[in-house]
Amino acid sequence: MSGLRQLLEFGLFHGDPHPGNIFALRDGRIAYVDFGNVAQLTQTNKETLIDAVVHAVNEDYDSMAGDFIRLGFLSPGTDVRPIVPALENIWQDARTASLANFNFRTVTAAFNELVYQYPIRIPERFSLVIRSLLTQEGICMTLQPDFRFLEVAYPYVAKRLLTDRDASLRERLLQVLFNNQGKFQWARLENLISLAKSGGDGSKLDLTDTVADGAQLLVTDEDLRRRLILAATEDDRLRVDEIARLAELLRDDVKVDELAREAVTGGPEFLRKMALSWSQKVLSK
Repeated sequence: MSGLRQLLEFGLFHGDPHPGNIFALRDGRIAYVDFGNVAQLTQTNKETLIDAVVHAVNEDYDSMAGDFIRLGFLSPGTDVRPIVPALENIWQDARTASLANFNFRTVTAAFNELVYQYPIRIPERFSLVIRSLLTQEGICMTLQPDFRFLEVAYPYVAKRLLTDRDASLRERLLQVLFNNQGKFQWARLENLISLAKSGGDGSKLDLTDTVADGAQLLVTDEDLRRRLILAATEDDRLRVDEIARLAELLRDDVKVDELAREAVTGGPEFLRKMALSWSQKVLSK
């Protein structure tokens, strides 16, 4: 988990995390030493890596190919159509084999084969990222033979998408929940919540802020409100079953008392935003 946080939250990561450079502290924390090989990722790199994991979870291989262009694995303008099926084959292997039998080393080996078949190059900084993750996965598997990187990565990214209040991640969450045709993806939302709840970092999933932010956005963003109403009444029926399943999933992850308190204390600011949104709409006409 600390390796993922280095990459996707801080963007500053240890490039040589072999066993001699990692210590387990008495309180359960991990300590790194020897910072002679440290690399940094840009904010865009971090966001695109999160996109790539989300696209893998959602089996959106066309978008994943676009992620590889943005990360520098493919040159801009590359025809990705021949590459998309190859990416799909790699991740479908992960789907057909259980996660218990599929690890990051397997993904890396399969991806390396593509380098010889397609115009893919691995940027130097990502060679370091890959080596770092492989080394850390190897250490984890030595300590816990049934450890699997993907079982940690998927829940971590799902949890960040659902709980991080960063504007770019909120935007990505909306991109995940609506497909290219603007249709709401009920199954994706359920899958994200289930994945986030399955994370093994020991912390409880708390979606109170997410629900509060969503409620505010629902009132102030007319387009989003319209899209969600359409989602709830899709195919000329009220999506009662889907809403009931979500309510059951969220039952233990939303603090109703905090929501009520935030509604009271944040009422004036909420009304100000609503009035501003309404006035902008009127002026635009």
